Amino acid sequence: MIMRHWMDSPIFTYGRLREWRIFTRRQGDSPNAETGAVCFEINTYGRAVVIPGVTTEPATYADEVLCMCVAGGQGVLRLKGEDHPLRPGHSFAIPPGMQHRFRNTGEAELEFIFSRRPPSSTDKSFAISHWTEDRPKDQWGTPYQGHWHHIYRGPSCEVHIADLPPHKFSHPHNHTPVLDEIWYVQRGKGWHWMGQEYRPHYPGHALWLDPSELHSLMNPTEEGVEYIYAASWALVADRARALKETSIPRTAVGQLEELENDFAALVAAYRKTSLSIFGIEQQLPRIEKLIAALRK
Repeated sequence: MIMRHWMDSPIFTYGRLREWRIFTRRQGDSPNAETGAVCFEINTYGRAVVIPGVTTEPATYADEVLCMCVAGGQGVLRLKGEDHPLRPGHSFAIPPGMQHRFRNTGEAELEFIFSRRPPSSTDKSFAISHWTEDRPKDQWGTPYQGHWHHIYRGPSCEVHIADLPPHKFSHPHNHTPVLDEIWYVQRGKGWHWMGQEYRPHYPGHALWLDPSELHSLMNPTEEGVEYIYAASWALVADRARALKETSIPRTAVGQLEELENDFAALVAAYRKTSLSIFGIEQQLPRIEKLIAALRK
């Protein structure tokens, strides 16, 4: 579990955009908490601002997707000759090669939480929406919700606003081993739990953790927690599609081997949590014997 405040991160100013780079892509196999080089696939994650009265210079990312969520202020995004009004709660994704610029039309800083990552097969067109609009639906036709008491406001892209009500916590869960998930608390105070530890999670702090670890965001306070969520789900989906397209027809032996591997991974993930759920330990040996019998 690696947490970093945006004020403790290196700052870059270019094109009249000021950018704090909280997390970057890791160098090698291990995360570096000191430098913030922790991400598997997100190249840069951070906070950016445009000061009042300023229009940024035109910018283009040739080989990266820019995902942003408006955290504060008022402004305009200029893209392909069209102006898109921006206010808190807007999230959008700009594919590679699209020139864009921002104008701050308010009296406060126009503030963003952003990520830049390699493009996926689905990053073909510009998309923008506000969290108050109808939510997209998943493959089963159900609007995206979240884990238990989470409310995903949106999402239109991989960086969007969400919240958690008082005295609630999200469904404890883990993910595919190579996935970047980052939570940035905007308002309120919560706890982030992972494995056998938890840490207070306050405004301005971004948190990255090992996706294979069981984790949950908790709100023990009397007020709601509003946070901005970022992830690299599009790249995970690309890998899953590629694996499915290249897989060969499975024999009964191959299916049994896949079942064994999936079961072993499930047991390993359960034991990694150090939790003890009534009945599980009694059932595991029985299932292992059934699988072993199928091998004969």
